[in-house]
Formats: sequence, C-alpha cells, structure tokens
Amino acid sequence: MIRLLFLALVLLLVPAQARADDNRPLTVTVTEQGPGLYDVSWKVPANLSMAYLPRLDPPGGCAIEGRERRWTDAIGFWGAVRWRCSGGLAGGSIGIDYPPRAPALATIVRLRHAGGAEETLLGQPGEETVAIPAAPAEENLFLKFLRLGVEHIWTGIDHLLFVAGLIFVAGTWRRVAVTITGFTIAHSITLALAALGLVRLPPGAVEAVIALSIVFLAVEIAKGPRDTLTWRRPVFVAASFGLLHGFGFAAVLREIGLPREGLVTALLAFNIGIEIGQAIFAALVLAVLALLRRAPAIGHPLRVQRFAAYGVGILASYWMFDRIA
Repeated sequence: MIRLLFLALVLLLVPAQARADDNRPLTVTVTEQGPGLYDVSWKVPANLSMAYLPRLDPPGGCAIEGRERRWTDAIGFWGAVRWRCSGGLAGGSIGIDYPPRAPALATIVRLRHAGGAEETLLGQPGEETVAIPAAPAEENLFLKFLRLGVEHIWTGIDHLLFVAGLIFVAGTWRRVAVTITGFTIAHSITLALAALGLVRLPPGAVEAVIALSIVFLAVEIAKGPRDTLTWRRPVFVAASFGLLHGFGFAAVLREIGLPREGLVTALLAFNIGIEIGQAIFAALVLAVLALLRRAPAIGHPLRVQRFAAYGVGILASYWMFDRIA
C-alpha cells in the first residue's frame, strides 16, 4: 500500500513540474526618463512562447502612453510600454496579469532611477504583484546577492534534480562531499566567466544539455551500480556537467544585473548563496535516503531509487526535447 501511495505521489509531481523546468524569471526593467515618465520593458524566457507573456498593470496614478509593443529575439519574448505617473512609482505596486495556463515564474524588477541609482525587487513564483518601496532600500550588497543565490537554486528544479542524482550515485557521505565539491568548483568557474561576459553559449543549447545531464544520471541510476566511470568516480561526471550548469546559473545572474560597483562582491555572494541552498538540499536528500533505508515497508532502497530514476528521466527527457524545439 505504501508503495502505491509513493508511486501516485511521484506521478502527480511529474506533470505538475513539467513546465517548471526553466528557473529563469520574468524580468521587468523600469527606467526613469524624466519626472513622472518611465520606459518599461519585460521578458519571459525563450523556452516559453509569446502566448505566455503577461500584461503589466502600472501602479495607481500612472497611465499608459501610446501602444504596447511586443517582439521576439534569441533570448526571449518581450513587451514594452511607457508609463506617465503623476506621483511617481514609490509606494505603488506593479500588477502582473498572466494568460491562462502560464507557468509560475519568479519576477525580477530592476528600477533605474534618473540619477543613476538602481534597485532590484523580487517576486516569488506565482505572485501577481510586486510592491515598490516608498523609499529606496538601503540593502547590503553582499547579503542581497547572497539571498538571490539561495532563492535562485531553490527555484531551479533541473539543477536540484541533477544534484539529487549525484547523491544517489555517490552514496556515502564522504563520496557525496567530494562529488558536490567537484560540481561546485566546475560551475563556479563557468558562472564567473559567463557572468562577466568572457564566455557566451546559446542559452537554449545550455538548457538542453542541462536536461541531458539529468537524463544521463537517471539512466545510470536505473541500471544500478556497475563498473563504470560514473559509479567509480562520480566527481568526474559532476565536474564535467557542472561546467555547463554554471552557464545556466549565469543566465539568471545576467537577468538580475551585476552592479557597476562591487561587481566581484556581488558575484561571490551570488555563488555562495547557490552553494548554501545546494548544501541544504543535499542534506535533505541524504536524510530522506536514510529514512528510506530504515523503512522496509517502502521497499528496498535500490528499487525505490530506480523507480525515482524512471520518473525523473521521463521528465528530463521532456525538458530536453522541449528546449531543443
């Protein structure tokens, strides 16, 4: 009976997360052009479609000037409009009106004031409004990007599934620590290179290979422990695919925007935030596996892992073909 309940739970989770594969957010940029005049642009990730681009509702006291423009390029689907606000934006809220069946995206709003100051506001996945502070927030740069890194990894389902796969393969605490360290070092290198604009890869290709990395691990787990490089030295697989995962992390960091001052601090804090979120997730996965080993009613741990591998492999295969299309 417990096995059937476990099966039902996994089957319910797979379709529910089928469109939650891209952890890049809805990004909104509001640029103050003059007193009460704002140019607004917004974008959804390229792996979605123009049909999912929301309408933005300006804060109270603002009116839309002219017509809304929409267009498509290699990095996403865009909308743009101009707002004229009699009392400015401070203290108001931006409304986000998604079309039916649109995926729940996180929101990043970048406010660019006329004097050159910038603010970054965050909205959680599914939230339909983003509040604008009455006064610019004085936030510590390191803590701000640390929090962004933690939030990013926890909305990156594909990255978390890859980490879970590495844990299944590594097995022991010591091997898990070595494997996760290899993954961390590798994606930290490419995150820095890509975020600084030194290396660029097509976002769609990166996302497809990230999905492929999950499929690869799912196949290995389904087949079980064997005399292969993956099972003997999982750190090599972690580091190899970690280089590509770093490009995926960098895509979101570019969406957020690195500050002109304190760039190294922001980049370091974002990466540390990712590692904190990743470490918490790894500890939870290890705790769940320990419970499974002590719950014989659920079944042998290897059978549970193989069953989970089939479910994750099917989901990741869907992501891979969807991202290629």
